[in-house]
Amino acid sequence: MTINEVIYSPKHPFFNAELNDGNVTTSNEYSYYRNIPDVKGLTFDVSNQKTLANLDVFGTIQTLTFYRENLLTEEKPGVWVNKQLSQTNSLSLKVEVNGIVYHLSESDHRIEVDVIQDCLPRYIHHYSTFKVIVVSFAPILANKRLSMLVQQVYIVNETHESLQVSVKDVPSYQEKYSDQQNVLISQKGNKDTIAQQEVASFAIAFVDPNAFEEVMTFQESDIEKWLKETLNYFAQLFGQLSMPNDRVVHLYRRALYHSFSSFGMNRQGQVVGSNWGSYPATNRIWNKDMYYASLPFTMFEPELCQKTVLWFDQYGVKFPGSKFTGGINHSLSNSLSSALLASLYFEHTGDTKFFERCPQVLLNASRIIEDILAQRRSGEPMLFPSVWLSDAFALGKYHTGSNLCLWKACIGLAEIFEALEQLSLSKRYKNIACKLKESICKQMTIDGPFGEQFLEGIGDEEKTTYSVKHYQKPILEQGLIFLSDVIVDGKINLLMHDGEESDTTLMPFYQFLDNKDHLYQNTMAFSASSFNPTYSEEIKGITWGLESGATFPGFITVLMSELHNPQAFVTRLEELICLADLDGSWWWWPYRLEAQQGEVVRDFGCGKCGWASGLFVSLMISQYFGLKFKKGVLQIDPVDNLTFSWKNLKFGQAFISIECTQSELSISNLSEKPLKISDTKKILHVEKGKTIHIQRRKR
Repeated sequence: MTINEVIYSPKHPFFNAELNDGNVTTSNEYSYYRNIPDVKGLTFDVSNQKTLANLDVFGTIQTLTFYRENLLTEEKPGVWVNKQLSQTNSLSLKVEVNGIVYHLSESDHRIEVDVIQDCLPRYIHHYSTFKVIVVSFAPILANKRLSMLVQQVYIVNETHESLQVSVKDVPSYQEKYSDQQNVLISQKGNKDTIAQQEVASFAIAFVDPNAFEEVMTFQESDIEKWLKETLNYFAQLFGQLSMPNDRVVHLYRRALYHSFSSFGMNRQGQVVGSNWGSYPATNRIWNKDMYYASLPFTMFEPELCQKTVLWFDQYGVKFPGSKFTGGINHSLSNSLSSALLASLYFEHTGDTKFFERCPQVLLNASRIIEDILAQRRSGEPMLFPSVWLSDAFALGKYHTGSNLCLWKACIGLAEIFEALEQLSLSKRYKNIACKLKESICKQMTIDGPFGEQFLEGIGDEEKTTYSVKHYQKPILEQGLIFLSDVIVDGKINLLMHDGEESDTTLMPFYQFLDNKDHLYQNTMAFSASSFNPTYSEEIKGITWGLESGATFPGFITVLMSELHNPQAFVTRLEELICLADLDGSWWWWPYRLEAQQGEVVRDFGCGKCGWASGLFVSLMISQYFGLKFKKGVLQIDPVDNLTFSWKNLKFGQAFISIECTQSELSISNLSEKPLKISDTKKILHVEKGKTIHIQRRKR
C-alpha cells in the first residue's frame, strides 16, 4: 500500500464512525451499534503485542500499555497469573496552522475514523482550509516488534494559499512533571510550508522507557517505510481473500486482528499473557481466554505459537493455594493447554525442531497426562474429573469438553513422538486416545431431541443430572451464579450447553469427529435450540446465568449449528456482522439481562472478546473453508456452494493460492518445498510453482 493510498483510499465500507456537531454516524448499515448515540467505550485498538494503544473516536490515546513480567496470584478460579503493566492515559495531538493552534481531540470539527486494510486506525480531522490525517501503528519490522506506538501525521492543504504548519510537541506531563512518567515522546519533523494540495508529513513516537534506545532508532529511520512494513505484515497474515459477500472477509480479518491484539509481550519478546481482547489491558490473565485467542497462531504465526506454548508450559497448572487447592484437576483443560497448543502447532507446521530445542514441553506434557491417568481406579470409566472450566464449573462428575481436551493432548503427543521416532511412547498415547474416545462417545452421550448427542457432562447417581450439593461449599458456591437457568429441584440439568464451554464446538477442529458426524451435528443443533435451557431465541445466543444476557463464545457455537445449511449459516453469519461494533470487534457480553435483539451495550462487565475471535477464525478456516492438515497432508474441503479466491495464503507449512468454484478447486504451491495435498482418493505431490485441479465432491 502506497502512502497516497493511506491518505486518499476510500473509507472502510463497514468499520467506521464520523463525529460532527456532537452527532455520531456511520456508513455501516448492519452493526447494531450504529444506533447507540454515545461513543463511550468505542475504541480503535493498535497492537504488536509489545505495545497496546486504545484510541477513542477523537483520536486521543485513551490508554497506552507496555507489558512487563508475570507474577502468581490467588484470585479467581480461572486466574492465577497476572502481568504487570506500564500505562499512560490521555495522550492527544495539536497542530498549528498559520499561527493558530488546533486541538485534534476537541469536538469543534468533523472527525472521521476507519481502519486501513482491516488493521490500522486512520483518523481524518476536517477543518475549513486543511485536514489532518493520523495513522497509528505499533511497528512490526521483519518480524521484530518495537516497544512503541507511532503516529504518522499528514497535514493536507485544501486552499489556494500556502500554509505554515507544524505539529506541536506532545507534553511530557500535564500539571506536574510526575503526571505522565510512563512514556518517552519523540517527534520527527516540526514545521513546514505547504502549497495548495501539498502534504506535510510528521511522526511522533511514544516509546517504552525500558526500551529507551529505540528513540534513536526512531529518529534515524524512515517512518513511512515502517508503516508500509507493518501494513505488509498484516497483509501477509491475512492473504488476499475474496468472496461474493465481502462483509464476511472483513469480519474474518478483524477477528484475526483482534485475537492477535489480545496478547502481551515484554520488551525481551517473551509472551506474558493476554487480555480479554484488544480492550482493555488487564493485569489478570484468564488462561482459558488466552488459550482460545491463541488458536490462530497454530495456523498463521508459528513463532508466537511457540512462545505461547512455553508460557502455558510454565503457568498452565494452578499452583497449590489457600483459596483454591490447585493441581491438575483444578482445571483439566487449562492444565493441558501447553500440550494442546503443542499438538496443534505440530499438526499445522510439521516442525519437530521446536520440541528438540525445548524438550521440557513434551516432558511436562507427558508428566501431566501420566498424573491424570494415575487417578483412574479399577472399575471406573476411562474419564477424569475437573472442577473448573475457567471461572465457571466443568459440570458433572466427568465433564465432556475437559475429557475431549485430554484426548486431543494424547493423540497430538502420539503424533509428535512418532515424528521424533519415539515409537513406544507414540503407541502408548495412541492407545490411550483410542480408549478415551470410546468412553467419551459411549458414556457421555444421550438420545436427545435431534438424535444422539453429547451431554455437557455426566452425573454420578443420574447420568443427566448432578446434585447442586457438590458445589454448595465455601468459595465453590459462588460459581452457581452462572447456572440459574439449569438448576431444578436441587439438581443441575446436564442436558444443556454452557456458552463458555467451547471445546465441544471445536471437535472437528481437533479432528475428534468430522463436522458431518451425527453426534456433532446433533449437539450443535441442540445447543442452538429452545431445548437448550441456556439458549435465547430472542437474541439468537446463549445466556450467562445472572451475569449477562449473552456470552459471545455462545454465538460461535450457534453459528456452527447451521454449517451444512447454507442459507441458515449465512443468516447466523449476518448476526455476527450485526454484533460487531463500529471498529469490527465483538464484546464479551453484548447484551444485558432480558435485552431484546439489537439492544446491545459496550464494555458491560467484560471487555472485547479475543476468545470468540480465536474460535471464529479457527472454525471458519478449518470447517467453512475446509483447510486442515492431517499427518502432513493438506486437505481442502469447503462447505457446499461456497466459492472464494484466496491468494498468497500462508497456512501452517503451506504457502498457496486457492481458487474455489462450484465445481473445482485449483491450488497453486507457492512455497519452496513440495506440498502434499489430498483429493480424497489419493495424495498428490505438488512441486513448487505447480497448480493442481481437484473436482469438488457432489453431496
